[in-house]
Amino acid sequence: MGTPPDSKKNNSSGDFSGDLVIEVPFNITITRQDILEALAKWPTLIDSTPEELIEIFRLALENAKRRNRDEAIVSQVMTKSVICLKPNTTIGEAARIMTSRNVHGCPVVDEKMRVIGIVTESNIAFLAGGTKSPRLRDWFSVIFGHQKPAEINWNEKVSRIMSHPVITVFPDTPVKEALTLMQDKRIKTAPVVDKNNKLVGILSLHDILHQFSTMCR
Repeated sequence: MGTPPDSKKNNSSGDFSGDLVIEVPFNITITRQDILEALAKWPTLIDSTPEELIEIFRLALENAKRRNRDEAIVSQVMTKSVICLKPNTTIGEAARIMTSRNVHGCPVVDEKMRVIGIVTESNIAFLAGGTKSPRLRDWFSVIFGHQKPAEINWNEKVSRIMSHPVITVFPDTPVKEALTLMQDKRIKTAPVVDKNNKLVGILSLHDILHQFSTMCR
């Protein structure tokens, strides 16, 4: 590796052209193993240039990003401040809450904060389809005027329309496993519960994508 000593004379004094910058995400930890794996790709460090040392660091950072993605658990990604509903919350109030807070779904909890259901934007939107289990084309018919929307009683309780049982995840569930579950079940949000089914957070696809995009920078 390297170039003749004379050609690197300026580099040894720190006088090399251009700035070499690598941005390190604040939530990435570089371990000894990450560095060792990067060093393994370089047979020798004798007479290494600043550019070569930067490349070694970049490789170590890529190793760290990959490891952090693989090892991330739900508690590191989830939203801890959860907007939840009570069973006797009205459908109208739930719609107002979800619209004003820009959320796709709200867990429904009992008096002990145990998850008993979830209300999503689809639960409310599909009421206009006038069928208990509306299909997507039924909803499109309402949107484009081919079908008259059902009369919605906004004063009814969310317990009537909430989805249950609820698909939940635990704080220590690997994020990759949670993502696979959400994709398989075609859901955008999943309440995070402890061993007693008590609500401790909520995980959304947005949370996961935001975390992974941060790690990939």
